[in-house]
Amino acid sequence: MTVVFDAEPLLAFSFDEPGAVDVEHWLDRVYDGELDGYVTTINLAEFRYIATRETSAEKADAHIDDLREMGVAEYEIDDLWELASGLKASYSPSLGDAYAVAAAKELDGERNVTLLVGADDDYDAFEETTEFGHLIERFRDDPAKRRPE
Repeated sequence: MTVVFDAEPLLAFSFDEPGAVDVEHWLDRVYDGELDGYVTTINLAEFRYIATRETSAEKADAHIDDLREMGVAEYEIDDLWELASGLKASYSPSLGDAYAVAAAKELDGERNVTLLVGADDDYDAFEETTEFGHLIERFRDDPAKRRPE
């Protein structure tokens, strides 16, 4: 089984926001080897710039190192650009969210995949489809009360 992380759950975990305990449960399963855990490199870039704004680049990088030590692997996006651009054109999510969905969809052909997301309404349209709805799980329903993106 596999989990793909959007940036929002990783930020919630790293900054102890509402829902962090639920994200920690997923990360524990990755660390214990029960799940393969991925974050696309574009979502990792999103995590880093938001975490840097919240703290500093050094602390953001320390959070990323912690995630890597827990077993979260970077999912390279080079081969996802066509699928992600099609999702962006059809559903209008942010580019990072389009890549997260594209990675989950690509991995879903090989294994049972969950895309862990927060309250981001970019995922609403995907949840309503049979093609993508089964992939998405929300760790919280209310948006973070933090940073503008």
